[in-house]
Amino acid sequence: MKSKRLIAMLLAFLLVVVLFAGCGQTKEQPSTSEPAKSGDDSEKTPQEEKPGEVTTYTAFFNYALTSMIDPWETPIGKKITELTGVKLKTEYLVGTDARQKAGVMIASGDYPDIIIPGESTGDYVAAGAFVPLDDYLENYGDNLKQVYRPSELQLLKMQYGTTYYISGTRAGEDTLYPSAGFYLVADAVEKNGWSVIKTLDEYAEVLKDYVRENPEYNGKSTIAFTLPGEGWRMSGLQYGAARFLAGYPNDGPACIDQETLEAKTIMTQDFNLPFLKFVNELWNMGIADKEMFMQTNDQYLAKIGSGRVAGVYDQRGMFIDGLNSLEKQELYDRMLIAFPVVYEGVENEYYRGPRAFSTQSGIAISSKAKDPEGIFKFLDRMAAEDINKLHKWGIEGEDYTMEDGKPVKTREQWDMYNDPEYQRKQGINQFNDFPRREDVDSDYGRFSDGNLVSPTLFDDFFEVRYRDYEKEFLKNFNIKTFNDFYAPSYPARYEPGWAIRTKMPADFSGKIAVEQALELATEYLPKIIMAKTEEFDKLWDEYQDKLSKLDLKSFEDEMTSKLKEGAEYYQD
Repeated sequence: MKSKRLIAMLLAFLLVVVLFAGCGQTKEQPSTSEPAKSGDDSEKTPQEEKPGEVTTYTAFFNYALTSMIDPWETPIGKKITELTGVKLKTEYLVGTDARQKAGVMIASGDYPDIIIPGESTGDYVAAGAFVPLDDYLENYGDNLKQVYRPSELQLLKMQYGTTYYISGTRAGEDTLYPSAGFYLVADAVEKNGWSVIKTLDEYAEVLKDYVRENPEYNGKSTIAFTLPGEGWRMSGLQYGAARFLAGYPNDGPACIDQETLEAKTIMTQDFNLPFLKFVNELWNMGIADKEMFMQTNDQYLAKIGSGRVAGVYDQRGMFIDGLNSLEKQELYDRMLIAFPVVYEGVENEYYRGPRAFSTQSGIAISSKAKDPEGIFKFLDRMAAEDINKLHKWGIEGEDYTMEDGKPVKTREQWDMYNDPEYQRKQGINQFNDFPRREDVDSDYGRFSDGNLVSPTLFDDFFEVRYRDYEKEFLKNFNIKTFNDFYAPSYPARYEPGWAIRTKMPADFSGKIAVEQALELATEYLPKIIMAKTEEFDKLWDEYQDKLSKLDLKSFEDEMTSKLKEGAEYYQD
């Protein structure tokens, strides 16, 4: 009897082992670092071998999750899984310190199958965290080769001599609003006769006149001007505003001569002074935001949403929640309108800047992935037209219909498309980290049937996206879009400086120096702005003296070298 019971227990134990072995989410594949030869039976992916079976890969995306809705559980996400046989189990960044998270992951060597490294790209590459992709591109990259120009693929390879990731950053643009500018409250714009503000001197005078005539709003003092000041959001003060005022495009903390491609560190340039003096004057007049250097980002957004703010420099996407709050309250006269303000005498402004393919980051296969070949085939499949159409346009019959060979949306479908919550629930635009078409200047911005890759590129979009009050604003200026104040964007002539900086190794002396310069800017610029007029120059000189002791020349030389090295790939 004992022996029968022992045998029964052994059989039960084995059954449990078998059951648990079959319950894993991620199907393990034989480890390999080289793609199979074309025609080899081993090139079949799990979904090809067993139709209907779903393979789950793990992933880490190095940015904070903005929605509680898992894209793979949306209707579009489920359809993508049907088409690819794959879904991702994704971890997102918690908090704001992306470099710290990368350091922990690298130190442990415990990587998921897929990584989007963000600003820590160079750290991961230096640690050997990514699988080389060149052979995979050659053997299995048919869809990717249709999405990316040969020069773009070469750029991806150029930085490290090997392709380690596929960039999700394409040469697109926002057709509705400029990405950055000096914003002015609509009430002040109206009182100024709906004139287009062009120079910093004009902007300053309008603000001062407006606050003098309207010292309070809703029982609280009117704020002439504010800036974001928490953490990395201080970049607008550190280098963002001054570079645009001086007539440079967005290249991070570098200003780049558009003819010679020589790079300089923005924080050391005298063109910062007029901007700082502008804010300093408002501060000493008592009409600048007294809390701008001690408020959280949430407090900054709430202040904008209260309607008290008359002027601000920022990127629109960074304070959209404040604008949305104003809109929900129907405080249309408190909405903020952006202008491409420059210094007197600056002939060219570059706020909208280049439409640039950048290689600072992308989607990579980790060195710990058990099935790099299968993952690469999945990434290539994500670049195919049917999937691009699905996550950009939505589901045919629900989100649009085809009429005479063209995608068409009803007004109701446009309203759904323009609702961010609907996009998240449906899965529209929730897969933009993957390879996609988006170049508005060429056939790369169209599908093979000739249709544009995004609804936002159609003329109908302007009519249905702008609210009635926005249309009234535009009518007063006699323009079609809020971008029409600005010089047009243009095909990039070089890789953006911010992308090059991101890829510099963490231990490179030039990168260390520019990080130290940013810390000094965080320390000194608020003090300079809050200084009495007679103390301004002394503090500026002290700030510059400390900057001069940093190895910023190494940063500038490396930036210039990489700009010139990559420029040839931006000529086609």
